[in-house]
Amino acid sequence: MTILGSIYLMDANHIETTKHNLAIYFPPKAGPGPNRILCMDMDETSDELEQMFPDKAMKATLLCPPPLAMYKEIDGDQEGFIQAYNEYLEYDDSVQEFIATMLYFMHIGGNILLNIPSYLEDEPIWVHTLMMFFYTRYGISMGIMDQSYFSYDDKYDDIIITLLYQKKMVDVFDFINCNTNPYPTFPPILYNQIIDDLMVFSGPDNNPIDLYTLMKESYITTGIPITKPVVYFDQY
Repeated sequence: MTILGSIYLMDANHIETTKHNLAIYFPPKAGPGPNRILCMDMDETSDELEQMFPDKAMKATLLCPPPLAMYKEIDGDQEGFIQAYNEYLEYDDSVQEFIATMLYFMHIGGNILLNIPSYLEDEPIWVHTLMMFFYTRYGISMGIMDQSYFSYDDKYDDIIITLLYQKKMVDVFDFINCNTNPYPTFPPILYNQIIDDLMVFSGPDNNPIDLYTLMKESYITTGIPITKPVVYFDQY
């Protein structure tokens, strides 16, 4: 499974719970493990969490709707708002990089608290659109404190691990272990990335894609993850 952590939506009514969790769990840089936490704060009016927990909290207002979408909502164009917001989340390079960082943190077992102070009071349409985006694109159902649990559909493993590999957040061995495709039928840019990453391990007379296929078939057959060599030697 590609996602090992979780993400929960928190609001102002649960700010003390948020602070408590931030106080007792480890920061993101504490190393691998399930007890690391990161608060992604979408409160545009206060930096309290960032000041109290500088190593565990960061602003996430980049995920807020862009002006173009907000103009449509002001005009009463709900469908136009949803479309513009989804396009922003899907195609803005900075947003995609930010989302990939969130996915990577959950991939390595981290737990995210998404702080949206007014959610339970106002239930704004943009929050539902954001939650639906994560569900439809990545199979992630955000948990809501006191309402619903976090869940993840592992049918989205390939989509997430491919995104993380393309962003160079995971190496080719993690990619081999997590994607379910036994044969390298990838788009050219990904195909070339695999070749570049495996070239040093395959030797000058071997096709790196053949090595990919061999390692993938071995993992499928044995269930033993492929590990990255600690030491390797270039051949000159």
